[in-house]
Amino acid sequence: MDERKFYVNIEAGEISELKAGNNDTFVIYGEPNDIIALRECLDEMKHAEFGTFLRSHVPFKEYHHDEDNDAVDDCMIRAYRLIYELGVPETKKHIESFSFFDTLIKDEEY
Repeated sequence: MDERKFYVNIEAGEISELKAGNNDTFVIYGEPNDIIALRECLDEMKHAEFGTFLRSHVPFKEYHHDEDNDAVDDCMIRAYRLIYELGVPETKKHIESFSFFDTLIKDEEY
């Protein structure tokens, strides 16, 4: 196995092998395929977030009827699930404190 240590900051969409600034919100160990999957998930989330920005300028389209908002939520759940699975004990404990942790673990849809 070629597991290496990475620092992840979801808000910035950053995955790095180097600790710098505030990129150490989550610490994970992953193989190249794991990191590629996480990168793809973060990229999908950024793309969907842009769609929500565009939708925000359409006053008659409600949040709960917006596919991009659903996509952001789905991507975020998948990203946190991956980070949880790959995370060091401190990372797992941090994620376990989230109010949506039960959804994260129990919901197989994501």
